[in-house]
Amino acid sequence: MIKQFLRKYWYRYALGILVLIFVDLFQLFIPRIVGQVVDHLKTQPNLDYVSTMVAWIVGIAIGMAILRFLWRFFIIGTSRRFEYMTRNFLFEKLLSLSTGYFDQNRSGDLMAKLTNDLQAVRMALAQGVVLSVDASFMAVMTILFMGRVVSWRLTSLASIPLPALALIALFFGKLIHKRFMSVQRQYSSLSEWTEETISGVRIVKSFAANDKIHYLFNKRSFQNYEAAMSLAKVASLFFPLMMLFASISHVLALGFGGPMVIKGDVTLGEFIAFNSYLGMLTWPMMALGWVLNVIQRGRASYKRLMEIVQEKPQVEEPEAPVEIKEINTVEYKNLTYRYPGTDRWVLKNVSFSFSRGDMIGIVGTVGSGKSTIVKLLAKLYPVERGKIFINRVDINDISSVNIRQLIAFVPQESFLFSDSVLKNIAFAQKDIDFKKAVHYAELASVHDEIESFDHGYDTVVGERGVTLSGGQKQRVTIARALYMEKDLIVFDDCLSAVDPETEEKIITALRENYREKTMIVITHRLKVLKDADLIIVLDDGKLIEKGRHEELMALNGMYARMFRKQMIEEELESE
Repeated sequence: MIKQFLRKYWYRYALGILVLIFVDLFQLFIPRIVGQVVDHLKTQPNLDYVSTMVAWIVGIAIGMAILRFLWRFFIIGTSRRFEYMTRNFLFEKLLSLSTGYFDQNRSGDLMAKLTNDLQAVRMALAQGVVLSVDASFMAVMTILFMGRVVSWRLTSLASIPLPALALIALFFGKLIHKRFMSVQRQYSSLSEWTEETISGVRIVKSFAANDKIHYLFNKRSFQNYEAAMSLAKVASLFFPLMMLFASISHVLALGFGGPMVIKGDVTLGEFIAFNSYLGMLTWPMMALGWVLNVIQRGRASYKRLMEIVQEKPQVEEPEAPVEIKEINTVEYKNLTYRYPGTDRWVLKNVSFSFSRGDMIGIVGTVGSGKSTIVKLLAKLYPVERGKIFINRVDINDISSVNIRQLIAFVPQESFLFSDSVLKNIAFAQKDIDFKKAVHYAELASVHDEIESFDHGYDTVVGERGVTLSGGQKQRVTIARALYMEKDLIVFDDCLSAVDPETEEKIITALRENYREKTMIVITHRLKVLKDADLIIVLDDGKLIEKGRHEELMALNGMYARMFRKQMIEEELESE
């Protein structure tokens, strides 16, 4: 990422570095001017000369102020551009990854990477670049000014402790890198736990688990604190050591430079300038530590960001995809499947097919693979070739986007965004058709309830739709799927929170109004499937029965037993 960015914006860094060098050059002239003024005052004081020198110093200071603004604009501004562009790139990359990636990576860790880690990389590209250039250029030029303007002998003596500063910086840089990585890991763990707990706060309260959750949070928070303190201890030792060796340089300057002034080898003005230059030289040595600190943090965070960049989608897209305009036929042929990275076979030799306009019911025991069937059809997970066909074309030859543009998916978990009901129904649409939204809300049997809200369709539903009941959320998600007007609509056990009569009413209304649409209904309430064109029954990943309702009842197998049991339960509840 950084290489590509620098290829495009290298000139902004070049301009910033050039301006920074001019600032450093101007800075080097001030001690020399002060030294000349001191020597002038000692010999033949002239107020006009002093005034001229003061004006020069003020002019240089103003020029430095302007140039400092410019290098900040070019270097720090460009690093901010990198942060903006990289965050967008990473977000787009995350959206391109398969569902399996998010099954294995927690949202808290991803949030930490897009915030904390990206900020550390930006710091390396901003302060890291500035300090690197400033320290290296100032170190070389300051030594030249000290040697040529004052004395090479005094310069070499006062510089004896400076190599030790560089060694200390290198040693502590490795420690800082290692401990910063630990801090980032603990921060990610804490972020994950916090995000998950806040999202599930209603479960926490309903189970009266406040104390237990607080204990677990405190445990993770303390681990984060310990990691941060471990890093702080290294930094706390590092900078005092740097100051100590820097002070030794000043002691040596006074010890050897004082007698040289007394003997007349060096003037008082030159000695004052020398001490100013020595202070400037100490800064680059100390800055080396800052540079290593910032760059090591940036390196550690960049590695974590590259984990996202280098991640490849589990679902591979075809190089020359076949484009389909509509879904006319779907065929599953001897489908045996297990999720990537797992050993359990979820589906075992499943075969069935259906055509446009059919209503397909999928029923079975818990964990029998019902949802997996439709997830694979939408290419949410990879599937081997020769197992699923749309319009007699292998789905591996059709792009994921093409397939998903033709399928409306209503998942088991009803997820709503913290926005108005209307915008949730017309999700991701540029132009919202209010009448269309109302129409599909009526079909989903939720219109009257939306109208009863204080702000109707403009009511904001809160995070994940928390202000709505479970049944209301499910029906809004159905309206959202219908609003898309896709060829195939999948209802993945999405009406479990509504009563059986409402579920039957919704499915019947959809069936009557959209005979040309294909519907896949996954449900535990078998009564709504009486008019289905095909019902498949799964048990432990195997397709054990398939046919219409009457045919399955005649088989007197698993479906028939489940249906009779539900009918008895309904009769008992009605009494």
